Amino acid sequence: MMQTKRISDYSLKGEVDYARTIFEDMAYRDIVSWNVMIRGYVQNHRTGDARELFDKMPLRSSVSWNTMIMAYALEGKTHIAMKLFIVMPDKDVISWTAMISALSRGSHIEDAWRLFKQMPEPNSVSWASIISGFQQNGLAAETVCRFKEMLSAGVQPTSHSFTSALAATADLAMLSLSQQLYSQLFKRGFESNTHIGNSAISMFIKSGSFCDARHALEDLPRPDIVTWNAMIVGYGQNGYGTEAIMSFHQMKKAQFLPDRVSFLGLLHGCSHCGYVEKGIQYFHSMQSNYGISPGPEHYACMVDLLARAGFLKEAHKLIKEMSFEPTCIFWRTLLNGCRIWGDLELGFYAASHILEFDPSNSSACLMVMDIYASAGRWKEVVEMRRQMREREARKELGCSWIEIKGTIHLFTTRDDTHPEADHIYPTLQLLSCDVAYNAEVVTN
Repeated sequence: MMQTKRISDYSLKGEVDYARTIFEDMAYRDIVSWNVMIRGYVQNHRTGDARELFDKMPLRSSVSWNTMIMAYALEGKTHIAMKLFIVMPDKDVISWTAMISALSRGSHIEDAWRLFKQMPEPNSVSWASIISGFQQNGLAAETVCRFKEMLSAGVQPTSHSFTSALAATADLAMLSLSQQLYSQLFKRGFESNTHIGNSAISMFIKSGSFCDARHALEDLPRPDIVTWNAMIVGYGQNGYGTEAIMSFHQMKKAQFLPDRVSFLGLLHGCSHCGYVEKGIQYFHSMQSNYGISPGPEHYACMVDLLARAGFLKEAHKLIKEMSFEPTCIFWRTLLNGCRIWGDLELGFYAASHILEFDPSNSSACLMVMDIYASAGRWKEVVEMRRQMREREARKELGCSWIEIKGTIHLFTTRDDTHPEADHIYPTLQLLSCDVAYNAEVVTN
């Protein structure tokens, strides 16, 4: 027993070769000694040596098989892990779960789901693994379906399965579903879990309900810095500058020191609301009051703040004075300010830098065209369109969506693929005519 403990200790310190010497000198090696030595190799990323020892084992337990399956899974060698899983004599819940996780991580989510359905008795950890797999592979709707299936099967969700479901629901941006899932937190006894509460706050913010997000914050007995940052960034990115500032000061009052993320949310809020003086003040206080060096993301917010407010020369000066090379996002932000305020000369200068980075950048071309059009220079607009065609610049297709009775309806420009399109567009025409008529009545 003492020798096995020494093997484990030396392996943990990275001295796996010395651990192997102790193993070889043992007069009697039981199955625990073999498993500890194999695990030592796996922990030190020596899967080949672990496999060599595994193949020599006189007798293997489920721990031996599971250690090797997980080792190959972590290396991304899913095919080898699957071969071992297939020939494993007595598969337990750990083996099944490890293999499902490996397939999910390797983006073989359909295979993972197929394997999961063959599992004799999946437990809460197995369900958490497959739910997480769907979520990590970007299948939000399927993630929520799997979560509901788990509840229907009478399985108690884990914190892991809850956070996966909350993240998926956030991606769907369905408020009614978000509220249903949040009620499950209380029903299942997770209302005091800070990590889950933080995910719930992010979910409500992405679903557009800051009222629910605020209630989720108030429901948490022990909010942390991540909790407050979620609120500050959420308010800031959605244009609620005053609320972002208030949350920032409430966080400080609660004895939490702001970090880089806190200031990023704060600067976003100042930028969207045009709080130039406050934004400059917070930007400088990062270094002077908190010892935080502003990063590229903070400088980008400041350029956006100044450019949106019409301080284009100051925004340009900030870009030139940065200690790092400006990327495309800085010039695009400055160009957007030039478009808003009609500064042709600086706009063309910013656009030239963008097109150096990315000659087919459609957003830059479109903003320059907008500047030309506002100045009445239509020949240049036509020329820019010609250059866009030559460069094969294409505007990324945008979309919008609406939730009606729990179903998401997604639309793109000139979209006629919706099954109700024949009714939607005539209704829109009627609404447009009605708006035009009411506007004319008001004018007269």
